[in-house]
Amino acid sequence: MRKHILLLALLFLGTSMQAIFAQTTPAHALKNITIHNADGSVTESATIVWRNGVIEAVGTNVNIPFDAFEIDGGDSLHVYPGLIDGFSIWGSPDLPRNLEELDNPGDPPYDRAGIQPERKPSLLLKEDKAFETGMKAGFTTAALYPNGYMLPGQVEAFYLAPESDKVRLLKESLALAGSFDEAPGGWGNGAYPSTMMGVMAQFRQLMFDATALQQHIKYYSQNPEMPAPNRDKVLEALFPLVNKATPLYFEVDSKEHMERLFKLQDEFGFKAVVVSGKEAYAKSAELKRRNIPVLASIDFTEAPEWYSKMKKAEEKSEDEKEDSDETEEKEEEISEEEQQYRDKRLAAWKAEVMNIRKLMDAGVSVGYASAGLDLKDLSEKLEILMDEGGLSEADVVKLMTINTASILGLNNTLGSLAKGKNASFTVFDKAMSEDKVKVLHSISNGTIHEFNGE
Repeated sequence: MRKHILLLALLFLGTSMQAIFAQTTPAHALKNITIHNADGSVTESATIVWRNGVIEAVGTNVNIPFDAFEIDGGDSLHVYPGLIDGFSIWGSPDLPRNLEELDNPGDPPYDRAGIQPERKPSLLLKEDKAFETGMKAGFTTAALYPNGYMLPGQVEAFYLAPESDKVRLLKESLALAGSFDEAPGGWGNGAYPSTMMGVMAQFRQLMFDATALQQHIKYYSQNPEMPAPNRDKVLEALFPLVNKATPLYFEVDSKEHMERLFKLQDEFGFKAVVVSGKEAYAKSAELKRRNIPVLASIDFTEAPEWYSKMKKAEEKSEDEKEDSDETEEKEEEISEEEQQYRDKRLAAWKAEVMNIRKLMDAGVSVGYASAGLDLKDLSEKLEILMDEGGLSEADVVKLMTINTASILGLNNTLGSLAKGKNASFTVFDKAMSEDKVKVLHSISNGTIHEFNGE
């Protein structure tokens, strides 16, 4: 009886201590702000309260806890759910240089063939200015993978911080990264696979080998008298893909390469996510049928020079033209052939810029991935996306928050501002679509990072 009483007392004490700890951990409150929600709606004169990295309350008429550190936005600050990069190499080790010539390039080591699915970014992160630059652009979360070739490693999600040693792992082994990239080295010191056909054949062989090894390991555990399997960390890293438990995030742009990805999916049945997908609009019906999401790139090619000049001229007001000292250029005379060439180039560029809009209209799930985009070009590309790509600011916010979170399987935690969700959001000095907008504060997993518009 005494033992039961003692146990109950200990349980009560533990519960009480947890309650006391929860109450004494201070909250933070940001009030008198304009919240731009992931669904496109806007809430003015709002308040957001968070504690221990979790949002406790958000909206108007919110009661601020007595222990909260209050920040008054003065109705001039604009808060957005933290932007999410769905596929990036921030913090990745550099690719090896000065590769040695191989004695047997037809049968190279895994790493020389670009086959490294066992690599985890959480074990490889190095210092990278991109973390701070990304946060100043509004990102609070990113799915990272190690830079590489055919199978460069695993995709893992991270809460961001300006310094790489403070970046925190959110979800490990979220997916495997892949592409049709050939082995590095070229003709001088390259290795197999060095062609598209070789990459396809190598991928198939790896899947067959991984399946065979998994079966051998299983049979050996049940029949220890049989020969022991030769364990292989590279092949074993492919087991989740073989078992259809982990998706393959495949970086591909052309419609022909997407068809090759479809063939591999038909053969092995894995789940796939298209990354970058600059020509994904051409396969939108098939992507919809297969339920393949797209983490789309906005790293558009440059617009035709003549078109850019024409757009700038149209944007000038009549007063600016009158005040200009520049001599008005005569209308350029071009041949019919040149006009046809220009029309084709412009149509191709507009199709690239309209890619995301067309995918959305086709019912394909679309999120955002930097996929190699230099962050200094982000604002320019977003402006093109809204001016020429048929997306509103609300569409862009949805694309880079809740849509991306849903594709990554993190929408229960991230992507929108709601009670019980992770406290990851960004404070801007004005609406994102306005000129020269700056990030003042970035809150990632509840931690406040101040930038003050730097």
